[in-house]
Amino acid sequence: MKFYLTTPIYYVNGKPHLGHAYTTVIGDVIARYKKMKGYDVFYLTGTDEHGGKIEKAARRMGKSPKSLADEMVIYFKDLWRDLNIEYDFFIRTTMDFHEKKVAEIFEALRSKGYIYKGSYSGWYCYNCENFVPDDAPEEDGVKICPDCGSKTEFITEENYFFKLSEFQKPLLNFYRKNPDFVQPKFMMNKVVSFVEAGMKDLSITRTSVGWGINVPSDPSHIIYVWFDALFNYITGLRGEFEHYWPVDLHIIGKDIIIFHAVYWPAFLMAAGFELPKKILSHGWWLVNKKKMSKHTGNVLAPQILIDNFGADALRYFLLRETTIGLDGNFSHESFIERYNADLANELGNIVSRTITMALKYFGGVLPAPGPEEDKDVEMRKNWLETEAEVKEAYDNYEFSKGLTFLWDYLRSINKYLVKTEPWKTGRKNPKRTSRVLLTALRAIFCSSKFVYPVMPSSTGKIIKAIDGENLDFSWDRYKEGRKIKSIEKLFPRIGKEEFFKEETKMEEEKNYVNIEDFRKMGLKVGKIIEVSEIENADKLYLLKVDMGDHQRQLVAGLKQYYSPEELIGRKIVVVSNLKPVKLRGYESQGMLLAADIKGKPYLLDVPGEVPPGSIVR
Repeated sequence: MKFYLTTPIYYVNGKPHLGHAYTTVIGDVIARYKKMKGYDVFYLTGTDEHGGKIEKAARRMGKSPKSLADEMVIYFKDLWRDLNIEYDFFIRTTMDFHEKKVAEIFEALRSKGYIYKGSYSGWYCYNCENFVPDDAPEEDGVKICPDCGSKTEFITEENYFFKLSEFQKPLLNFYRKNPDFVQPKFMMNKVVSFVEAGMKDLSITRTSVGWGINVPSDPSHIIYVWFDALFNYITGLRGEFEHYWPVDLHIIGKDIIIFHAVYWPAFLMAAGFELPKKILSHGWWLVNKKKMSKHTGNVLAPQILIDNFGADALRYFLLRETTIGLDGNFSHESFIERYNADLANELGNIVSRTITMALKYFGGVLPAPGPEEDKDVEMRKNWLETEAEVKEAYDNYEFSKGLTFLWDYLRSINKYLVKTEPWKTGRKNPKRTSRVLLTALRAIFCSSKFVYPVMPSSTGKIIKAIDGENLDFSWDRYKEGRKIKSIEKLFPRIGKEEFFKEETKMEEEKNYVNIEDFRKMGLKVGKIIEVSEIENADKLYLLKVDMGDHQRQLVAGLKQYYSPEELIGRKIVVVSNLKPVKLRGYESQGMLLAADIKGKPYLLDVPGEVPPGSIVR
């Protein structure tokens, strides 16, 4: 039995955050669970490295798009390693075989008549790489992207279009035959409503973007980043395509559901590929009830949590705290509470307590146990019920529900030990003590079957300590006589105060720059010798600045705060080695420094005796 699952491929315009970790952990948990059930699993993840968003981010950083991608990919791979993610292939859309295949498919669809040339005008969000709908909100006459909240730009350009409108009926027929195509159900309803409302043909090339895959027959056009990116699910299989296709499960965030559940099936229908079997759409992790976004800057770095609590604790929290499909609101307080209650007090305590008694009373090898009593039989029966409940939940990707059932059972092990009091029977009644500890160890062993996909590292330590390796996870397979070994404390309890002190310290250190970084900034004194207005620019001046040995021009947003007379003759501090950029058609050859007080710039004063061109150290 094969099972092919994917994450979306992540933009490399910034480092990975908790939202990326959530998607990828979900995929890893499913992959491990399916492998446990005997499936031949292929798990694909990777990075999306083309498009205007990457191009703009690279320009801001003074890098080429490819060098930015090369740098950012390392952060993603390092985080996946630290989170214990076992993917089978990491695809990058800049890989040659991917680019060639996408270009080939584009030309094939064009030859079939599914792609044609036209022109398009509309409000375009460079952050989301998409045109926004006509009813998007406006601010000062500019459309605001409903997904990310950023301002859009109105563009008109020649494009190639995909005949999406021809696929309304085929898509609706497919949805009717496959009502569980999208999970959860309310997201399937959203998709159906979108298609029933009618679909326009989709612009799938750009001439205003320079970074991407060129259309082979018309190189002035760059293939739309979403058309390019979606086909990674095919190209990422490379020589394994015939074996693993079609996709069994796409795991995505809810914000890209239309791309995956509407555009992608339409592309595949046109190209003659089988359609994916299921899409699992999860919600967002919110911070202060706002979506995490690199664009808005309210992102949480998973590394702090991993460094303090371990990867397993973060994986558990992400799966347990919220139901897949719904949004979750993250706070460090809720994370620590969940860690202490479920991991330190429950799982960690039960394992430590049981192993300690087995070592204390029997040197780690349980003798032949006495007969089962009612309390022992009850633990066995309760496990069989719990196993069925957890299995059903996991099979439906309801991991929060399954982990709730599982932790209810783990708590019952603790209650069982309290009721049976093996510390009282101890060596006085070794058969009864052995029976109680064997029952507790069997309960821990069987529970580990479902803990493992979520917390593989901790589960491995438990199985090794209780000598359960190379056994299937069945109650009767775990017998007395196994060699039990001591185990390190799996989840040391964390004090909130100590954690927040350490977090504050790490955040402060993270914001430091070293002297080498500072020296790279070419800060020099300049003197403003001319100020010109820029047509139709309410905020910008064009400044001519004397830099001592040469003159240069700067575009600066000072018009609302300084008159030309206040600026001419004034000495300023200029970042002289900043890569030039074009603003309103004028090249700005650097940036001036100013203090920012409630959004108003205050230029820094330079003493009169300091000549233009002087270096600021």
